[in-house]
Amino acid sequence: MFNTEIGKKFLALIKASLKVSDLIPDLVLRGRIKTQILDVYKIFIEKNYRGLLKEIDILDGYLFLAGHLNLIKEEHCRALRNGFLIFKSRIVLLTNESPKTAPSEKKEIVKKPETTLNDGPVYTDRQGKIMEYFQEHKQVKLAEILGLFPDVSEKTVRNELKILIGLKKITRSGNGNSSFYEMLR
Repeated sequence: MFNTEIGKKFLALIKASLKVSDLIPDLVLRGRIKTQILDVYKIFIEKNYRGLLKEIDILDGYLFLAGHLNLIKEEHCRALRNGFLIFKSRIVLLTNESPKTAPSEKKEIVKKPETTLNDGPVYTDRQGKIMEYFQEHKQVKLAEILGLFPDVSEKTVRNELKILIGLKKITRSGNGNSSFYEMLR
């Protein structure tokens, strides 16, 4: 399991999370983060990828809180959160591909979607909100999408859009300020 590309990336992310959590002086928050890291590890071992996305979001929230309270360095927080985002995008891509698993495992994966639109693929909460916005609007500029997430960085929103482009759900047209996104039908 850990010999795969995703397994190696997962272990690196877990190790980095544990190292950063050791730097947090608040013992209660440090304990919660370590417990959450163990929960994430357990769910990854169980190959419950849908549940894994939720648990990573919880861990990400704890680390965001630690960063917001200046209990860890901003660059550590940013690096981990970006790592989570990239890892989550790979999990989303993995779960949206036709899995090479036994039929009983396929049913388990399909049973627990996070956010779906018309029985389509599974999206993170942000991706689901973006796709809902696309259903209401034909063409969308980046500024409009950024307006949906005032507390999220532009880079994070751009990463979500890249994932949706990779999933062939949207397309980007134009250059610079005249660029826009459209939903593929």
